[in-house]
Amino acid sequence: MTTFEQSAARLVAVDDLGASQVAVVEKTPHGALAVGLSAGKPFAVSNRCRHLFASLGKGHVTDDGCLQCPSHAALYDVGTGKMVRGPQGAFKPVAGAVKATTGARSLKTFPVELRDGVIWLVD
Repeated sequence: MTTFEQSAARLVAVDDLGASQVAVVEKTPHGALAVGLSAGKPFAVSNRCRHLFASLGKGHVTDDGCLQCPSHAALYDVGTGKMVRGPQGAFKPVAGAVKATTGARSLKTFPVELRDGVIWLVD
């Protein structure tokens, strides 16, 4: 085992992400995380949407690199954890209010690295 592997936690292989480019990783030192790739860069953020607490790891990464909630399509910047668009669908009329209240609290972000096709937590 390398020094890196001793100090880091293996999260997920890129090949296991599928078309959504994100997955839920349950067993981490920080609880469940949404882990994936955005524009070829790895990310790990807290797994619960700020709107109705849907599992973000069950969502998908959009073409512009945001993480989209699977329930109501809120969008998050995976680099900062900030909600960049509030919920859509039936909740669209209140999207601005959600973004300004519960959405104002960014998702937690965690330091990760991509090595040999695997995303590692490195904190």
